[in-house]
Amino acid sequence: MKKSLFPKFISILLLICASGWIGYAFYTRNVHYRETRFLFDTEVYIEAHGWEAKQAGLQVLDRMGDLDAKLNKFKAGSELDKINQAAGQQPVEVSDLTFEVIAQSLQIAETTGGAFDPTVGPLMALWGFGSQEKQTVPSNKEISEYLKLVGYQKVILDQANKTVYLTRKGMMLDLGAIAKGYAVDQAVQILKEHNISSALVSAGGNIYTIGRRTNGSPWQIGIRDPASKEKIVGYIQLENQAIDTSGDYERFFWANGKKYSHIIDPRTGYPAQGVSGCTVIMPQAAQADAFATAAFVLGVDKGLDLIEEDNSPGVMIDSQGQMVLSSKMKELLIK
Repeated sequence: MKKSLFPKFISILLLICASGWIGYAFYTRNVHYRETRFLFDTEVYIEAHGWEAKQAGLQVLDRMGDLDAKLNKFKAGSELDKINQAAGQQPVEVSDLTFEVIAQSLQIAETTGGAFDPTVGPLMALWGFGSQEKQTVPSNKEISEYLKLVGYQKVILDQANKTVYLTRKGMMLDLGAIAKGYAVDQAVQILKEHNISSALVSAGGNIYTIGRRTNGSPWQIGIRDPASKEKIVGYIQLENQAIDTSGDYERFFWANGKKYSHIIDPRTGYPAQGVSGCTVIMPQAAQADAFATAAFVLGVDKGLDLIEEDNSPGVMIDSQGQMVLSSKMKELLIK
């Protein structure tokens, strides 16, 4: 009696279906890749679409992780820690990436007149920001002494030997206001090398978008209302540009009825006052990262002047909730 071929047919059909689903899953993962990791003391998110999206995304996260390890001033043995430990003693040889981001930070410090300054580290420590230290208001005398350790002009770079030298003992680099942006720029470079035509990279408040979403619509980025985590003041449509926001609503403390944020004015030694949020849009994420901080420090009027001088879109929100837009931002912000 002949055996039925039906069970064998079913087995083959199931095998084909299973193979198809596995192939589809592989295809989907390789063409549409999304991942979230905790780096730079914040949430980092990448969304990439295109062939080799997964391969590109993994390279991006590896590069960002490498930068986090190099630029973490609290991690013993990191390149930034070595530079700070050798302050006033000797130059320290660093990797190309670390040298480049420090060089960029010094250039922006010059451009902003010191409103952004990577040598603000001693003041951050004095106020207790960025570590497990208790946050307190220092005395005027303490601030005056620590200000002697601040000044981007006191950093010596040797391009030929890739060394960084802090000329006074006790100086400390803090790249918290540019490192995330620089890492996003590195991510974008890798994605473009892989011909990824649609992507979004986010590191905290620093975001860069490549092209448009897969459905052809533009990426829409909301600008948060400093007074409420649940609200936005508006949104913009971002394509092949970076946006960054600096605000006083994430890291701060109250003392004697006054609010002190982690954004320190390197020129005075005190936390910047009068601004609750500053958002800028620029071609590069590192530039946007640093300029948002500098504009915040300068205050609404001078901060807006800085943004206008660069001919960039920007919005300043003062401590009373009043919003002021640059001329370019007036064209872009959708309320």
